[in-house]
Amino acid sequence: MNGSKRTVGRPGRPGLAKHLLMPLPTEKIQALSLENHLALATVRGGRGDLDQLSCLIRVVYLAFYLRDATATSAEVEPYRRAEAALNACITRVELGERCLLLDHELATVERILVVHDEQLAAIPWHRYLDAWQRLQHYIVAGKRSPIATVVGT
Repeated sequence: MNGSKRTVGRPGRPGLAKHLLMPLPTEKIQALSLENHLALATVRGGRGDLDQLSCLIRVVYLAFYLRDATATSAEVEPYRRAEAALNACITRVELGERCLLLDHELATVERILVVHDEQLAAIPWHRYLDAWQRLQHYIVAGKRSPIATVVGT
């Protein structure tokens, strides 16, 4: 072979490079999980800012896009509640209050982080990259919320 990546194809679907069918490496999963949980811990401690909130909202949206990856992540409502909790925190920050999630908001967001950890351990690279592309599409399009689109609000 000349060093090119082999693709695995199915009828009617362009083939994916073999590495895209592999699970995410453990080191990648751990790094992503650490980043996400540190953002939550920083906000929990009242020392967060919009950077940590952006990280957490990104996790909520990625987890939402991957919600069919595990049995515990299929329902839409937990994502809607986590998004609402983070939006409420952002509103408080914009009003000059500390970047701090209320106890019930914290539990809601923390649940999504745990679900997302499970998703990352269960999905192949191509699913993760697809979720990222979908998230970037929403950001570039300036749309309000992928969750609201599904929920119909």
